Amino acid sequence: MINIIKKSNCSGCGVCVSVCPKQAISMQLDEEGFLYPKINKDLCIDCSLCNKFCPKENKFEKNKNYSCEFFAAYNKNKQIAIDSSSGGIFWSFVEYIIKNNGVVYGVELGKNFNVFHSRATTLNDALKFRKSKYLESNTNNIYKKVKEDLNNDRLVLFSGTPCQIAGLYCFLGKEYEKLYTCDVVCHGVPSKKVFNKYIAELNSKENSNAISMCWRDKENAGWGPNHVSINFENGKKLTSTSLDNPYQKGFLLNFYLRPSCYVCNWAKLPRVGDISLADFWGYTGELLEQNKNSGISVIVVSSRKGKDLFEKCNNSFIYHSVSKEYVISKSRHVYKHPKFRFARKYFFKDLEKYSFDFISKKYLYSNQKNFKNLIFKIIDKIVDKIC
Repeated sequence: MINIIKKSNCSGCGVCVSVCPKQAISMQLDEEGFLYPKINKDLCIDCSLCNKFCPKENKFEKNKNYSCEFFAAYNKNKQIAIDSSSGGIFWSFVEYIIKNNGVVYGVELGKNFNVFHSRATTLNDALKFRKSKYLESNTNNIYKKVKEDLNNDRLVLFSGTPCQIAGLYCFLGKEYEKLYTCDVVCHGVPSKKVFNKYIAELNSKENSNAISMCWRDKENAGWGPNHVSINFENGKKLTSTSLDNPYQKGFLLNFYLRPSCYVCNWAKLPRVGDISLADFWGYTGELLEQNKNSGISVIVVSSRKGKDLFEKCNNSFIYHSVSKEYVISKSRHVYKHPKFRFARKYFFKDLEKYSFDFISKKYLYSNQKNFKNLIFKIIDKIVDKIC
């Protein structure tokens, strides 16, 4: 039986749910708003498959002997690039898989801002996988469907966070030549509890319910600075930069990430996925002038199959090779997990007592002049130097 003593020892990938022969495990939100396995002890038979297949417990690694390749790129189809979070490269992979009678797995934003993995066999159905969703995705037994497609000799592209990619590999237990994996270079997973409180207060303030959110809205300002937009039932739309949006700012400052994110096993090179994608913030190369308003992606190729997929799809995007050192200087999370915030536990304590608006001003927009915030800042700097 899986027993999580330290929350940082579980990434929430959900593989334990998929391997349980008695359906005794379900993923449920904890007191901080993160998904963790809950065991029905009446159904559990102590087979220990949940422990055997856990990628975190078994410190799963992949591609460790591969010499990574790095590229800056954007999709040749400008509308695809505009409609995507950065350069639209993921869509090139989707098109190849779908056109070859394959199946694509990605993350969908559903009703009430619930985020989960789902399956697509047409380009139209795969549109739901576009755009970033800065919330934790429930894998919902999706690994079983992937295995079924692979056993039926279907070509499969699976996209997710690195821990979800690791979970899939552990569940499958063997190599499948027709499986390609694409991991999102992840800043970390933010708390759904924090998000729900933020949205509830917005709904009250606007006297209407938020019905959709775009974390990477290019409609007016293009790719950068990054804009967040929220649409309401009454037709109103709120738009702000990421650092002016309190929820997004708290996420970027690491105040309410999942505990495992601060010690992520897979935020390193080579990546666990065959191919990894991220925004190429800070990129100043030759592609920027050609496409600065639509976005530039960084592509990390970490396996033979990743190189194979890249070569099959690269006629649909503009790209050039870049050095590992350049990518590391511009995209920190390609190789390193987010920094831990000492004030995190105090943030969550205050979340129980005060409004999100109040605590966001206290922690995220503080001028750091009060004694407690000064101590937090000093401790964060010490921890960062040690790590």
